Amino acid sequence: MTTKAVSNSPGNTEQNRPPGGGVLWETLRSLLFIFGTAILTTIAVKNSVNPYLEKIWGASHDFWGSLWVSIYDLFGRNDFLVHVVGSTVHSILCFVVFNALFLVCDITGHPKWLLKYKVQDGKNQPVDNKKLWSCIRTVAFNLGVISPLFTIAFYAPVCYFGAYHKGDLPTFERILLEFLVFNIIEEIFFYYSHRILHHPKFYARFHKKHHEWTAPIGITSVYCGPLEMVLSNLFPAALGPMIMRSHIFVSWFWFGLVLFSTTLAHGGYHVPFLFSPEAHDYHHKVFNCLFGTLGVLDKLHKTDRPFAGSVNEKRHFVSFSLAPVKDIYPEPLKPGHSKAE
Repeated sequence: MTTKAVSNSPGNTEQNRPPGGGVLWETLRSLLFIFGTAILTTIAVKNSVNPYLEKIWGASHDFWGSLWVSIYDLFGRNDFLVHVVGSTVHSILCFVVFNALFLVCDITGHPKWLLKYKVQDGKNQPVDNKKLWSCIRTVAFNLGVISPLFTIAFYAPVCYFGAYHKGDLPTFERILLEFLVFNIIEEIFFYYSHRILHHPKFYARFHKKHHEWTAPIGITSVYCGPLEMVLSNLFPAALGPMIMRSHIFVSWFWFGLVLFSTTLAHGGYHVPFLFSPEAHDYHHKVFNCLFGTLGVLDKLHKTDRPFAGSVNEKRHFVSFSLAPVKDIYPEPLKPGHSKAE
């Protein structure tokens, strides 16, 4: 049986069209189901696992509280400085730390043990220097200019909604709830903003830059134009903490997790015990599918095809084996070829 080839052109697929009215109603129903399931899951966790986690959090609460007081004092207890300068420094440090090992390996080919976990063999080994420096300049501009400007603009709305910088840290139970909401909000706003950017009318002007890397590396996670940086990267991540009126300490923890997750998604290495990059790596290779972060809306809108059922989907899991997932699930043999070949 043969299958039709999937076009890599962002303008040649129905999946790039903005959702219509019927799809939006289907989305609303599905989101209600997601929220209901999430609430029931949260209750179940609260009644079973949460008491033990609360003990762990309670034991370390004083440490984190004292650490935050020290950071707050460092900025002269100035909420604006903490929010803008502190958030910018925190994001840059997280980005540099999370990307350091991957970038060293992309440039030098060391450590050798990491290379066997490469998702796309032979790509960026080593990375092209000219292309890399172009990427670094854009990334530096986005993190050093666009992100601080966005944070300044977002400061007033955040304060208006009731986010706070001083006082006691929230309970572990409250943090779990906030992170649940953060993930749902980010999935919704990232999926639709990302899908709109793939529409033929917007792709070439606003999103093609990001897709210059068909085999991405970690730092390409924020390699994009200013509009995309704000619309798809910053806003979906920042909206949740604003709505939930989160303590800035919790927001920083969330932003660090977002940066860690997107670094792995673009990193190009499927490392054991870490989040799988297979889905987003496939998106960069194929262009016209997998627009979300969690995969929920991709399944709903059927934009997980042709990833669904592929060997890449089989590899898309957190591996607890030291063997590369591409060895566990090798590429299927082409017709007329044998294993010996």
